[in-house]
Amino acid sequence: MQNTKLKIVAVIQARMESTRLPRKALKKILGKTLIEWIYYRLSFCNKIDEIVLSTSINKENDELVDLAEEIGLEYYRGSEMDLVSRLYETAKKFSADAIVRITGDCPLVDPRIVDNLVEKYLKDSKNIDYVCNVLPPTYPDGMDVEIISSEILEKLDKEVKDQLYREWITTTIMENPDRFKILNFPYKKNISDLRLTVDYPEDFELTEKIFENLHQEGNSFYLEDILEFLKKNPELVKINEKWADKGIANNYRSAEFHRLKLKSNLM
Repeated sequence: MQNTKLKIVAVIQARMESTRLPRKALKKILGKTLIEWIYYRLSFCNKIDEIVLSTSINKENDELVDLAEEIGLEYYRGSEMDLVSRLYETAKKFSADAIVRITGDCPLVDPRIVDNLVEKYLKDSKNIDYVCNVLPPTYPDGMDVEIISSEILEKLDKEVKDQLYREWITTTIMENPDRFKILNFPYKKNISDLRLTVDYPEDFELTEKIFENLHQEGNSFYLEDILEFLKKNPELVKINEKWADKGIANNYRSAEFHRLKLKSNLM
């Protein structure tokens, strides 16, 4: 039986600092910024109690906060790089029993996938620390969903000392399956090399084409709709395929984390 007493908060984790696609959080598609699209699409979730923004105190993020205030999106501001602290404090501010972590580069987030994972969590929340669809990655990059209990966020905040692991917040959980109760829900086939995230200009170009062809105001479209659209227009997948993360290591994204880890060990 679903525990209706738990408060589940969707947290949009975003900041303006982006070297590969400057100011991407505020780039617009069909008149909406990427942040607005995430907010809009999450609003179709039935299992979420609240949607908030978690950003940093750095001045360049003032614009994000201004946008949040303009569209009625509640927010928390914390550390720029210490994501453990920032998300834990976000959860505390909004009295969340668990958060659904959605990063700011995922404007195509699928509300059905989010609801499905939240429902799985609620059915056995006392025995689950972390629910995801990325261990190993099988969904397209950009459809990543992670649910973390506030109790575990507090534990991470107290125990994780390494700054790299405090930035890559869920890596400690992924690397220690013996210490954490983890549930992963894979897609029916592995299509993790498909990029539906926005990290490079080519990603933005593909995302824009998807919205222009599938969006109808007042409704949401879903992963299956995107896949059907790309199946009919296979040339579009080539737009950003060169950026596919071919270096997925230890069964989870991202190769970037392993590069940084190796670099820190060599220093």
